[in-house]
Amino acid sequence: MARGWKIQERRHAGEEHLDAEAAARFDEKSPFDPSTEIDTLLELGLTGEDTVVDFGTGTGVFPLAAAEYCDRVVAVDVSESMVKIVDEKIEATSIQNIETVHDGFLSYDHQGDAAAYAFSKDALHHLPDFWKVEALKAIGTTLEEGGMLRLRDFVFSFDPQDSQAAIESWLDDKRSTSFTEEELHVHFREEFSTYGFLLEQMLAEAGFEIIDATYETDFYAEYTCQWHGFTE
Repeated sequence: MARGWKIQERRHAGEEHLDAEAAARFDEKSPFDPSTEIDTLLELGLTGEDTVVDFGTGTGVFPLAAAEYCDRVVAVDVSESMVKIVDEKIEATSIQNIETVHDGFLSYDHQGDAAAYAFSKDALHHLPDFWKVEALKAIGTTLEEGGMLRLRDFVFSFDPQDSQAAIESWLDDKRSTSFTEEELHVHFREEFSTYGFLLEQMLAEAGFEIIDATYETDFYAEYTCQWHGFTE
């Protein structure tokens, strides 16, 4: 059956993720220390027998760190440039339990044992809200009953009445970083970050119980969620 009504995730991935030269600079421009995330998963019960799926893996920082602590890591990204970088990093190591998959949230077809854990960082906001729910449903189908999702992303927790002032303040703060003015504006103009109260409802409707929600700033959040499936 034709699926022409489905979103083309690649078109929303952002040029900084698709372009090979931009992808090569990604770690320098957006550094990520995965150690606290690994600690969190270990506290949640991650074992050497578990499978972990990383949706929107980027340059593979998280799966390269997680591989030591589990049986299998699947690194999924819609950008071919990013997947190539992950493959190159893997080839430069002795790690053998990471699989890379060139797919998006919605096109990924999980094979093998259900995952005990899923992780996603700074990827879900590239999808409009309807497709966020579809993506969360898709993540759930990769997880075993009671499996855990760690979600980190750009999420708004300011009062909607204060949106313009909050965004202008954020832009002022970010102008001293390595991001250009255009890159900062694109985040609001062409990407799809949503409010925390909406994302929490999406998670619930998609079959997840929120164990913890942490709003680090008015623009970023972390969620620990447990998959229970859809209610009848």
